[in-house]
Amino acid sequence: MAAFKQADANKLLVECHRRCCICHRFCGVKMEIDHINQSADGGPDDIENGIAVCFECHAEIHSYNDRHPRGRKYHVEELLQHKQQWLGICRSQPQILDTRSSTSVGPLQALIDELEFNVVVAQHDSTDLQGCLFMDRQFQKAIQQGAIAVLQDNLKHSLNEAYRFIGRANQHITSVMHHPINTPPWDSAVSRARTSIRETEAPIESAHTALIGFLKSEK
Repeated sequence: MAAFKQADANKLLVECHRRCCICHRFCGVKMEIDHINQSADGGPDDIENGIAVCFECHAEIHSYNDRHPRGRKYHVEELLQHKQQWLGICRSQPQILDTRSSTSVGPLQALIDELEFNVVVAQHDSTDLQGCLFMDRQFQKAIQQGAIAVLQDNLKHSLNEAYRFIGRANQHITSVMHHPINTPPWDSAVSRARTSIRETEAPIESAHTALIGFLKSEK
């Protein structure tokens, strides 16, 4: 992926106050500088062709499926106007930029953090360490907010598979609590939970890697 010059990137991030040029949310380090006219389409690596966006908007810009159109695709002219409009507001109305009250994490970043926690849970499958359930709250929120719907099919499948394994493992972990300790049913439940926890690690890592790769990609 071609990179913009660091000095130019710094200037753009200052001009937009590290707020996304599309959704205007303060994002701190959770930003990308994307090509407005993509490199694959002949777009230059000049900062005039760059737009500062959050992870979520970056994903939406690139995830539109022309073969199965849904919603309205971002176009070069629109992205350029988003950038110009927001930078103009930042210059003329700096008083509206109160980062203290608007800092938040988008659904895809929250999903990355949740997957990283779940990787740790998957690495503790021994009998004495079982009991911590995998988290799926951010996945559910991402679905409710429509963040999963706009992802590419292969990435969507990877995430769905990871959370399918997570759901099964949580059921097996919970079932251990229903049996008296050190009884045959308890031993069987512990063994089943241990297998599920082990089998969950690879799908989680795969989904985590795919999501990070997608958010950093440019087409």
